[in-house]
Amino acid sequence: MRIFQQLITSKAQIEALSLTFVPDVIFLFASLKFEDIDKALTSIQQKYTQAIIIGGTTAGEIIDQQVIDDSIVLSAVKFNGTKVKLYGKDLPTDVSQYFEVGNKFVQDIDQEDLKHIFLISDVQTLHASNLLKGINHKLKSHISVTGGLAGRESYIGSNYIIDLGSLKRNRVIALAMYGDRLQVNYNAQGGWDSYGVECLVTKSEKNQILEIDGLPALDFYKSVVEPNILSDVKQLGFKHPIKVRNKDHSNPVIRALLDIDESNKSLIMAEEIPAGSYVRIMKANVDRLILGAENAAKTIAQQNKHEHELAILISCSGRRKVLGKLAKEEVEAVVQQFPSTTKSIGFYSYGEISPFFEKPKTSLHNLTMCVTTFSEL
Repeated sequence: MRIFQQLITSKAQIEALSLTFVPDVIFLFASLKFEDIDKALTSIQQKYTQAIIIGGTTAGEIIDQQVIDDSIVLSAVKFNGTKVKLYGKDLPTDVSQYFEVGNKFVQDIDQEDLKHIFLISDVQTLHASNLLKGINHKLKSHISVTGGLAGRESYIGSNYIIDLGSLKRNRVIALAMYGDRLQVNYNAQGGWDSYGVECLVTKSEKNQILEIDGLPALDFYKSVVEPNILSDVKQLGFKHPIKVRNKDHSNPVIRALLDIDESNKSLIMAEEIPAGSYVRIMKANVDRLILGAENAAKTIAQQNKHEHELAILISCSGRRKVLGKLAKEEVEAVVQQFPSTTKSIGFYSYGEISPFFEKPKTSLHNLTMCVTTFSEL
């Protein structure tokens, strides 16, 4: 596997790009604030017409041990024996169809000798879970799926995927990777501290938790978290997400609190959380968050003997908000678990896609660091 990486902060750097090989794939994670972003992506596509160019917009870019804003990070890959093919599907406006869309999307993908799928979409977190459930439903159990949801710098505006070098919306794309030479490892960890006991969701409606242990959900939440969190939930609610355990999740997953509704005393979550789920309020501990990210990578690095040639790091925009200037330490903690020869690239997302370590079924995560490594035998 041959890899070329570049941090791009100006259009002049795009003009100066010069690869010594013809890449199979170019991963691009880009800020919407990059000058003339559409033209910049078109320029890259025109320079490397034979490559599959994919990625998405971000809430911050990652390259090596750096966290950057307003840039494009590029990783061009030439495989030695792995075959790749890109699949894509437009998403309907009717979000109730997303499970079926995921189901049909997988049926379009050739699964013979398929080893891994790297998935990118701009779908909202709330509906991405159903899309993934549809994908899992028809995907062979040994095929792993990792990836993420495109982000943006603020909640105002749109996020986009990069599909063959162009910005697109309302779409899901899958880079299918084939062959026995490809080695893929992945892990997902959060590092959040528990804050109270596990309780039962006794009433919910879509992504609103209405009652917990028979009490109004908002009253329950208020009884646990510090009062200032409720003054600005959209900005501070990330500090107290909710861990969810139910039949859909063999391992508990973290879910972000998006808002509250005082009228019905509900918690508005990033995903539908059905009645019968068990939930526990969590709290941010910066050291533990960084350690969680480090452990996600360490588990991969310690239990696999082969080289990790490329690492893709996808972390949540909410984690970056909580970590602030220490976000760079999260990335450093991950990258330092791998050999110095490992190339690392990634972005801050609106949702992370990964199975847990050595688990076959992929999950949608919030507020989690997900690491995927690639190498060839």
